[in-house]
Amino acid sequence: MSNYQIKTHPKFDKEFSKLAKKCPSLEEDFERLINVLLLDLRRNNHYLTHDRYIQIPHLGRDVKFPVFKIKKFRCKDIPKGNRSGFRFIFILSRQHKTIYFTECYFKSKHEVENKNRIRDVALNYENYF
Repeated sequence: MSNYQIKTHPKFDKEFSKLAKKCPSLEEDFERLINVLLLDLRRNNHYLTHDRYIQIPHLGRDVKFPVFKIKKFRCKDIPKGNRSGFRFIFILSRQHKTIYFTECYFKSKHEVENKNRIRDVALNYENYF
């Protein structure tokens, strides 16, 4: 479908594992999210629309890649539709054809993204991408 690589930060993997223990359908739901993300990139000439993906502002001038938060995420095990409360943060590098997930959390436990982790990945992208 797309030639983008999907990569994840080691801390993302730990966070995801903890959430998956509480929500068994999370792995399947996340796969669906990735497929939709790749389809949206293909449809929109490698750009994302703001109705589904919220770009995170104020990360500093040194951060050269757009960083997005996914708020609308449907989890089969949570009967709230796309307002399940899960948040996924990723960096999109069109240049490297990489989607790098840095963080996932449940909004009731963690209200905002970890901007230090995002900056670290974005500024040291050659170590991650």
